[in-house]
Amino acid sequence: MMSLASQMYDYYVRPYLGEKGQDLVEYALLLAIVVAIGWLIYNQIGLKDSIQKIFENASQVTSNAASVSNKT
Repeated sequence: MMSLASQMYDYYVRPYLGEKGQDLVEYALLLAIVVAIGWLIYNQIGLKDSIQKIFENASQVTSNAASVSNKT
């Protein structure tokens, strides 16, 4: 015997989603895996510190260039 929720799903949702619902779940899981791997690389390998240092150096260079150009 099917539950009421299952019957409602079959009657209302399945005709509109069909196989699309399964595809959306698969893409969502794939996206979650890619994000998790990216987060691990960003935090565990030290990429975060390297990127922060690059932007600090760029900020320092542009500040120095601005101060030199204002003096002339």
